[in-house]
Amino acid sequence: MRIAATLIGLENILKKEVKGKIICPGRVLFNKGNLKSSLIIYDYIASFKFKDEKEIYNEVNKINFKINKSFRVDCSRKGDHKFSSQDIRQNIGELIYNKGNKVELKNPGTIVYIDIINNFCIVGLNPKKLKRDYKVRVSNDSMNACLAYSLLKTAKFNKDKLLLDPFCSDGTLLIEAGLMGGKKLYGLAQDIKNASINSKIAKVKLNLSNKELNWLDTIFKKNSVDLIISKPIYPSKTKNINFVDKIIKELFHQAEYILKKNGLMLLISPKTELLEKYAKEYKFRFKEELNVFIGGINYKVLSFKRL
Repeated sequence: MRIAATLIGLENILKKEVKGKIICPGRVLFNKGNLKSSLIIYDYIASFKFKDEKEIYNEVNKINFKINKSFRVDCSRKGDHKFSSQDIRQNIGELIYNKGNKVELKNPGTIVYIDIINNFCIVGLNPKKLKRDYKVRVSNDSMNACLAYSLLKTAKFNKDKLLLDPFCSDGTLLIEAGLMGGKKLYGLAQDIKNASINSKIAKVKLNLSNKELNWLDTIFKKNSVDLIISKPIYPSKTKNINFVDKIIKELFHQAEYILKKNGLMLLISPKTELLEKYAKEYKFRFKEELNVFIGGINYKVLSFKRL
C-alpha cells in the first residue's frame, strides 16, 4: 500500500481518482490510480495518533525498518507542536541508527519519511514529489498544479467546453485542461510570457492575451463561454481594496455577458467578500465547494451561476 499526499481540502477528489481511503486530512491510502491531484507519494508502513513527542518515538521504535544499505530521515509537519521537524529527524534517526543501520544524508538507499498532520503520524518510505515537467517558468501568483487539476474536476470540465482563465498567470490551469484534452482554452494575464513558454513545453495550444478584463466582451460573443475558472486578485499589502474592487466588479460584469446560461464560474480566494458582493449585484447564485489550505492559509472555492 502507498500514501498519496495532497493539499488539505482536496482529499475527496484524490480519493475518487485513486479509489483509495482517506486516513487523515490530505492523505489517502491507495494501491494505484490517477495521481494528478497528488503532491507526494510514498510507501506506507504504519500510522497512529499521538498525544506528545515521546509517543511518536515509542511507536516508531516498534517498527522493524528494512533499510537498503543506508538511510536518512525526512519529516513533513503540519500543525502546532512543541517539537520541530528537525527534532523528529534527529531523534528518529538516532533510534534507527542504534539498531545497526548506516546513516547517509546525501544518497541514502532508504528514506524514512515521517508525515505529521496535527496529532496524526504516518510512517513511510521513499517519498517522491510529483512535479509537472512543463512548469519551468513560475509566476509569483502561480497556481499549484494539483489544485488546478482538482478545480477542473470540481467544475466537471471536459474537452468540448470553452474555458477561460482571466487571471491565468503562468498558465497552469489552462495547461492542465489541455492535458485533459481541452482545445478551446483562453487566458488573460498582464505578462503572458511564462504561460506561453510552459504551454509550448507541455505541447498544449493556448489562446493568450495581455488585454484587460474589459476586452472580454469583444473577444467572446454573448453567452459563448462554458467555464470561467480562476484565482482572481484579492486585497493585500500590494493591492489596495479600491483597485481590487474595480477588478472584481468588471469580472462579474463581463461574466454576466459572456457566460452561457448554464455556464459556471469557479473562483478560489482567501478573501471572498468582494466575490460575494458582486455575485449578488449581478444576480449570480453562489455556493461554497471546497476549503483548501495552501501554506497555512484557508482558500475558499466558490461556484457561481447566473440566476
